[in-house]
Amino acid sequence: MLFDLRGKRKRVVQVAYVSLAVLFLFGFIGFGIGVGGGPGGIFDALGLTNSSNSGSGTAQFQDDIDAAQAKLAKNPNDTDALLKLADNEYLLGKEGVSQDPTTQQITITNDAHTHLGAAADAWSKYLRVNKGKPDLDTAYNMVNVYVILNDADGAAKTQAIIAQDQPSAPAYGQLAYFQYAGGDIKGGDASRDKALAMASGVQRKQLESTMSQERKIGLKVQKAQQQAKQAAKQRGGTSTPGSNPLQNPFGATPGSTPPASP
Repeated sequence: MLFDLRGKRKRVVQVAYVSLAVLFLFGFIGFGIGVGGGPGGIFDALGLTNSSNSGSGTAQFQDDIDAAQAKLAKNPNDTDALLKLADNEYLLGKEGVSQDPTTQQITITNDAHTHLGAAADAWSKYLRVNKGKPDLDTAYNMVNVYVILNDADGAAKTQAIIAQDQPSAPAYGQLAYFQYAGGDIKGGDASRDKALAMASGVQRKQLESTMSQERKIGLKVQKAQQQAKQAAKQRGGTSTPGSNPLQNPFGATPGSTPPASP
């Protein structure tokens, strides 16, 4: 689920990443997935920096977005334009993501959510109309987008593209992590088994341990999803995505109290 914060509110959205930090410690640093992954923690693992890009860089991103949108106005299925739009919306959006060096709390502005949501929208459209192999460079960027937007399902679907094209223990381990985070136990188990089959020695032992922990979290997520569906059925309605904290395993909804760590 993407958080739609495209209104005209100007306040900065504070996102509490308590459970998120625990999950990322395994997902991005343990497996080394994503851009970065050094001692800088989650922020570096997402390929972000605390220093702002130059004004000229921001202007260039916007120029590329405008150019892509102009092409899409003529041909909505232009895959090159969709990729350019997705990449540059991501680059522009991540400028609005910052981290307090002391508390490690992440701050995401409304504008950043708007740009990152636009990146995800362009990527989804690209996947629908693309007839060949998806672009992997953009796929890596989009995994970061879905992580920031707290969308486990989107991250899993995109990571699956990466794992299938470049199979490895880290790639499938990362995929299992996202699938468990979204409550997809069957999918997570399948990806976990592939990761374990490709791992060896110390890596395999570490992988077995971390996967066991993540599967337990996934079972809690799945249980909460089932309870929400059952409650909605009894009310004669439909469940609301994200209404239960465990259904949003990547962190709290912007402006809300963070869920307790599993």
